[in-house]
Amino acid sequence: MASSKITQEEANRLLNMIKHSLVSEIKFPSKGDSEEFNVVGDKKQDVFAIHIFRGNINRLKYNFGARIEKNGIMLIELHINPSNIHTNPNGEKITGSHWHIYSETYGRLWAFPAEDIDSQQFVDNTIVFLNRFNVIEHPTVNFQMELI
Repeated sequence: MASSKITQEEANRLLNMIKHSLVSEIKFPSKGDSEEFNVVGDKKQDVFAIHIFRGNINRLKYNFGARIEKNGIMLIELHINPSNIHTNPNGEKITGSHWHIYSETYGRLWAFPAEDIDSQQFVDNTIVFLNRFNVIEHPTVNFQMELI
């Protein structure tokens, strides 16, 4: 059975390592669907799954997440939704789009505001997410006109 927790040192190492996409192209998922692709670190055993989910009702709601492939631990997420409210463990409310970054203490329960995120800019937001996760070789991002 895979561990559901890693040390902060290991999380930081995985978050900060340089990664490369294993695919050359991704597309924005249809309403209510998701897409997934892998990225790899410098060592072949450091493989991560990037997951993109699109809301079914609100076209401006979508999430990005990156998890460790071998144990499923989510390291970083970007939730894009202008009307979302997330409550942190201390009771602080974060309104709008926000990041979740793994911590040994809270897992991914703590959220941080995602400033300068326009929910209609899927391609730009995909690049922001990939850059924050240190993916230096990005796939081409395709999107449907219905997003505009």
